[in-house]
Amino acid sequence: MEGGWPTAESGWSIVTIASGGSMIPDEELAGIVHRLARRPGHEVVRVNLQTLLVRELGISDDDISQEAQTVQIRGRIDTLLGRTVFELKSNLQKELQDVERRLPDYLRDREHRSGQSFVGVATDGHTFIAYHLDRDRMREISRTAANVEHPRRLVDWLSDVVAVSEQLEPTPEKIRDVLGRTSPAWGVARDELAAIWDRLKATPEVKLKRDLWAGLIERVYGSPLGDDELFFQHTYLTAVAKTIACQALGLAVPEDAADLLSGQAFEDAGVHGVVESDFFDWPLTDPAGAALIKRIALHTARFRLERVQTDVLKGLYESLVDPQQRHELGEYYTPDWLAQRVVERAVTDPMQQRVLDPACGSGTFLFHAVRRARDAMRAAGKRPRQTVQYVTSQVMGVDIHPVAVQIARVTYLLAIGEDLLTAKSRGDISIPVYLGDSLQWNTQMMMFNRDVTISVPDGPVLKFPFSVAGDPATFDKVIQTMLALSAPDVDAGADAFEAALLSGDEDEPAPRIEPFDLRVLRETYSHLRDLQRAGRNHVWGYVARNQVRPVWLSQEAQRAHVVVGNPPWLSYRYMGKTTQAKFKEESEARGIWAGGKVATHQDLSALFFVKCMEQYLRPDGVIAFVLPYATMTRRQFEGLRQKGHGRYFAEAWVLSDEVQPLFPVPSCVLFARHSPTVTLGEKERAVLPSSVSVARGALPHRDASLDEADRALSWVEEPWPEQQGEGDGTLVTEQSVYAPLFKQGATMVPRMLCTVVEVGGPLGRNAAAPLVESRRTTQEKQPWKSQPALRGNVERQYLRPLLLGESIAPYRMLDSVLAVIPWDEQGQRQLDAAGAQAAGRRHLAAWLREAEARWSSSAPGKMTLIQQFDYFGKLSAQFPIAPLRVMFAASGTLPAAAVVRNTDAVAEHKLYWAPVETVGEANYLAAILNSETARERVQHLQSRGQWGARDFDKVMLTLPIPRFDRSVAVHAALATAGARAERLAAAVELAEGVKFVRARQHIRAALEVDGIAGEIDSLVADLLGPAR
Repeated sequence: MEGGWPTAESGWSIVTIASGGSMIPDEELAGIVHRLARRPGHEVVRVNLQTLLVRELGISDDDISQEAQTVQIRGRIDTLLGRTVFELKSNLQKELQDVERRLPDYLRDREHRSGQSFVGVATDGHTFIAYHLDRDRMREISRTAANVEHPRRLVDWLSDVVAVSEQLEPTPEKIRDVLGRTSPAWGVARDELAAIWDRLKATPEVKLKRDLWAGLIERVYGSPLGDDELFFQHTYLTAVAKTIACQALGLAVPEDAADLLSGQAFEDAGVHGVVESDFFDWPLTDPAGAALIKRIALHTARFRLERVQTDVLKGLYESLVDPQQRHELGEYYTPDWLAQRVVERAVTDPMQQRVLDPACGSGTFLFHAVRRARDAMRAAGKRPRQTVQYVTSQVMGVDIHPVAVQIARVTYLLAIGEDLLTAKSRGDISIPVYLGDSLQWNTQMMMFNRDVTISVPDGPVLKFPFSVAGDPATFDKVIQTMLALSAPDVDAGADAFEAALLSGDEDEPAPRIEPFDLRVLRETYSHLRDLQRAGRNHVWGYVARNQVRPVWLSQEAQRAHVVVGNPPWLSYRYMGKTTQAKFKEESEARGIWAGGKVATHQDLSALFFVKCMEQYLRPDGVIAFVLPYATMTRRQFEGLRQKGHGRYFAEAWVLSDEVQPLFPVPSCVLFARHSPTVTLGEKERAVLPSSVSVARGALPHRDASLDEADRALSWVEEPWPEQQGEGDGTLVTEQSVYAPLFKQGATMVPRMLCTVVEVGGPLGRNAAAPLVESRRTTQEKQPWKSQPALRGNVERQYLRPLLLGESIAPYRMLDSVLAVIPWDEQGQRQLDAAGAQAAGRRHLAAWLREAEARWSSSAPGKMTLIQQFDYFGKLSAQFPIAPLRVMFAASGTLPAAAVVRNTDAVAEHKLYWAPVETVGEANYLAAILNSETARERVQHLQSRGQWGARDFDKVMLTLPIPRFDRSVAVHAALATAGARAERLAAAVELAEGVKFVRARQHIRAALEVDGIAGEIDSLVADLLGPAR
């Protein structure tokens, strides 16, 4: 079908499913999936698969071919549906090699006959694996298994693979499943984009678009990161976002892929600035590109997109880009509840205040600012046209990330709402979200103004004078004239350009441009003509129109009453050299450069904060930014907090590390205003609020609403935190601050006098004072080994778990033993036999009398038994028992440390323990103490035996382990990694009675296989710095 969407005739199955839901009753569907899960054999799989395709997915029997004939090879395709080839097996595990041999031939055969790409599915009923030919090699793109407990998951997976169903609910989870990084849709699209790129990458215009994109990405992240994989992801995301934009507004998805990517449907509807031709229409240069864009749109259009919510595209982006990749890029979007709370606090008069988000990302803050202004206009009884025109003139966004801008524009539309956008009286509207550099690093100072410059990769610099860039009407005429006269079929020199530009009439007077500025424009026009002749002229209108907007927004008349957002968090050490030099220069000029030991820890967010106040905030305005918590406490941010420069902080929120899921680094929100008393350049201290609002609590999920967050979180007032150490907190001493905090456990030996097991009496168990006897082991030594066991009742409150050295495995507490611990909770003292008798604890007294007697006879002249237990206060120091402790084993070839939450358990002398205040600090320490990196650095200090290093004691604490600081990125990352390792360790299945050595081995192996052990080792290396 020339120029249209794929149909069944063109090899792509499209079947509309009735909106009434599934057609197979749940019980019957469970039975089908149960039969498939048993690997019932080739024919039974065929019959049940066809039942699912026909009755669940609504596919006609006529659309399914069984035993389809091939042309170029011998053999038949088991089942063929549209562009999906099914290869059926009896046991996929045993026949996988046959699949890998035969299925590529079937796919090649079909693709050769149709000229289109196919998906292959191999299954034995239990396992389903989807494949795609990637440059003539078969690659797995997705898999699932028949799950009897969740039978509909198989139907959903099949639906995604054959791309037949419509009318899906646009939940974040469903969109991630159907379109995200693990979906067949992305797997196929990624391979086809790579193939198209291989054919087009030498094309001048395509190369230019990628180079321009890469330049922006470098500006976003501070260093070159523009690899092909990321480019493909952004191209795919843009096609998805533009389809969603059409569907969400009730516009028909254009038949022509070029019209979809250029936004022609929006222009026809009088909605401007939503979709434009950009860097990502490059696939259209290849004949296969249009078909690919159509297929992406086909997948996307399966959702009921008129019901889309603001977090859908944000969630898709986070799903598509690999989590580790997003971590490296520093991409963490603000959850809706926090953005809404900030907007409601900062925007106090929505019918009067202009709002700007200069780092708008996916548009979360814009969504809530638009809704706040829209709702205020509605409440005031304003007509739809007035409301829409007011909102789009008062709420604006800028971001330098091209995909984020496209997503933010769609989010902005969703915030306006379908009723206003479809109102007949709304008039033409322009969505004010721009692709630009809010730091204005793409400008040059000329006299007293900033001229906008656009650097052409491997080419000239395009310049636009401030007088032109600051006037949208003049600038639009300049760009339109330049593009029209530099077109391939027009031969117009600089004189013709000047004449056309300065022409005018009564309806459109000629612009007034100074002679010097006109000379600059003539030169820029000449450059554009040269780019046109070189085939590199397509994208300049899009680039130029967007890049000048920050200059316009920084003019006095355009500045905002409220600046909100989440600026880029980018440490100096991760910036490229060019960015570092610019950052240092501008930070020094504003008095916020700290330098010295903290230079590498300085962050772009501080400069962004200051420059946004300077350039975009009105004198009476307020700025509210989400920032790293380090902004409030660390020395690298001291200049932001304490150097006047005409600002003071009016309010601060602290999001404690308990508030999760949120960001991987502790965060805060700072509200500031221009100071009415401190002038620019003065070195007075900024005014800090005396107290801050601290949030605590766990959120129900990542996409929590504000109502859910309000129910989950509590807010308390606390003093502004004191400034803490330098940089990442690493100490310069050779001993950690934790060394004096870790204490050795109690000397609970000889164990046969204190460790016990419960035994049953002739009349059953005594709950208040159980009958116990000595716990015997093969490790006992003389004289205790030959002595009979003690036996007697002991009051329950004096029986406690005793953690031995072998009770601790990496990130997991193993079995403890029961022990008689003569500690009086009420009197906070240790009892001997006489003390127990005086306290009325007759059973304990009887036990201790016998134990003390044996001790005295077997160890004459030494301390008493009770003194032995509390040697150097090692027992009494543990009381009252801290609710959260970190313990590590004193002995072993490899380290073992764990977080202990048991408030009854006592540690013995083969353990070291320390109380900690937060779970984050506990996980941070456990990660360090379990790491191979730390072990390697102290192994030379360990005592050694026949089998090498054998004891740790406190040698780990000779490392410069800094005090946990939630504002330090590596600390927070270690805490997160430690928590993950703890969860993994807890999930390791250990056989009943397994020895602790074997248990530790199993757990370490699981951590290695998962990769978390290596991740922690790298983080610990970063924390400790170079080995000496």
